[in-house]
Amino acid sequence: MRRAPPAMAGALFIGLQAFLMLPKVNGGSGYASSTLLLPLLLFLAACGGQGPAHEAVKPVAVHLKIERLDRDLFQAVDDTAGNYNLRLQAKYGDFYKLYVERVLQAAAFSDPRLPMALNRFVHDPDWSKVQQLVDSVLGDMSEQEAGFNEAFGKLKAFFPDSLVPRIIAYNSGFNYGVLPTDSVLGFGVEWFVGKDSPVVQYLSPEMFPQYRKERMRPEMLVPSVVKGWLQVHYTRDVRGEDLLTNLVVIGKVMALLDALLPETDASLKFAFTPKQLKWCEDSEFNAWREIVGKELLYSKDPKEIDRFMNDGPFTPGFPRESPGHLGEWIGYRMVDSYMRAHPKTTFADLFAMHDPQAILKTYKPR
Repeated sequence: MRRAPPAMAGALFIGLQAFLMLPKVNGGSGYASSTLLLPLLLFLAACGGQGPAHEAVKPVAVHLKIERLDRDLFQAVDDTAGNYNLRLQAKYGDFYKLYVERVLQAAAFSDPRLPMALNRFVHDPDWSKVQQLVDSVLGDMSEQEAGFNEAFGKLKAFFPDSLVPRIIAYNSGFNYGVLPTDSVLGFGVEWFVGKDSPVVQYLSPEMFPQYRKERMRPEMLVPSVVKGWLQVHYTRDVRGEDLLTNLVVIGKVMALLDALLPETDASLKFAFTPKQLKWCEDSEFNAWREIVGKELLYSKDPKEIDRFMNDGPFTPGFPRESPGHLGEWIGYRMVDSYMRAHPKTTFADLFAMHDPQAILKTYKPR
C-alpha cells in the first residue's frame, strides 16, 4: 500500500508520538509541550482517604455528533472534484483547509490543482480499500459518539466555561492520528481499524513499529482522541522545566482523563498493554527509587526528561517489560494520591495549582 506524503512528525497519537497541533490552553495556561509525561515518588504506603470530589459528578448533556469528513470525501466521487471541494469547504470551514493543506498535503487550498489531487487520493485503490475497511470496522461510530458525549459532558461539568469541540473524522493517509485545533477535535479513522488488519500490518515497520501498530484498535479511539484534546488544551508549556514539573503536568491530564472515562480500561488510557500496566503497578516503588536515587527529580536535562516522557517500546534504563512514556503512569499516581488526600479538591482547583511540590508531598509510591 502506498503511503500518503509524510506529514509533520510529532503530535500525540495513542501513547504517543505521531501527530498533533498546539492551540491555546483552556484548563492550564500556555501551550502544550511535545515533551510530556510522569513522576514517581518516595515513601511506602498505599493512598488512603475518601474518594475525590469528582467521582460523583454527572455529565452535562452536550449533544456531540461525529462529523464524517472521511465519508463525505470518498462518497463524493461521482461529483466533479471542483464541486465537492467547494461543498466540503462550506461544510467544514477552516478545518477543511487545514485538512487538505497540512494533513493530506494535497495542495494549497487556493491552488487550482487541488481538485485533481483530491481526485487522485479518493480514486487511489489503496486508499479506497482503507476507507472501505474503516466503514466495515467502525460503522456509524455510534459507540464512539456515546463515549465522546460522556467524556465531554463530564469535562463541561468540571469546567463549565470550557469549549465543547466539534468532532470531525477524516482519512489522513496515516499522516495524523489526532488533530486538535482551538475549536475542532479531528482524528484519522484509519488509525483505529484493528492491529491485525492487512492494512496496518503492511505499514512500514521503520515508520510504524509494532508497538504502535498494537494500539491501532477501535477501542483505543475514544481515549486516544480525548487524551489528545486534553494534552493540547489542559497543559502548559514546560520547556526548560524539571522532571518533577513534567510529571505533574502530564499527571493532571491523566487524572482528568481517568475521571472523564471511568469505565474505560486503564491500559487503553495509558496506551499500555495489560502486562505493561501490571509491571507499573508492581514496580512503582522501584521506579521511584530509580528517580530519587539518581537525583533526577529536579533535573532539567532534556535527555533524562525525554527518557521518561517520550514514547517507545519500553522506557530506556528500565526492563523491557516496562512501557514507554513511563512518566505518564508516575505522574498520574502522584496526582491521584494528592486528590485522594484532598477529597474536596476540584479539577478546577487542581489545574490552578502551579507548584508541583504540593503534589509531591502527598505521594507515597507502593
